[in-house]
Amino acid sequence: MDDIAFVITIPIRDQELEDVIQAFREKKPFNAPIPPLQIQDNAGNVIDNPVTQANYVEDCIAYFILETTRTYLVEKARTEAKENEIINSANKAVDLVTWMRS
Repeated sequence: MDDIAFVITIPIRDQELEDVIQAFREKKPFNAPIPPLQIQDNAGNVIDNPVTQANYVEDCIAYFILETTRTYLVEKARTEAKENEIINSANKAVDLVTWMRS
């Protein structure tokens, strides 16, 4: 099966961007670690973190998509297994009835 790659774009106006980022920071969905605004580089200098708060929000959205997909796949597998077992049970019952009548 071929891999499908696509990009999801969610438009957010500049005036709401900070509110969206702050909302995700406060909620901390999926226990995603919040990156600090500044970090120390290898030389010990304090620099802006290259992993931005916007990157954090992207990760949270990706976690949501993955969790939603995982939940769907588990439910799909459960449903398929149940349907297959119903068919197998019906076949076993028919075999038993056939054997008992022979």
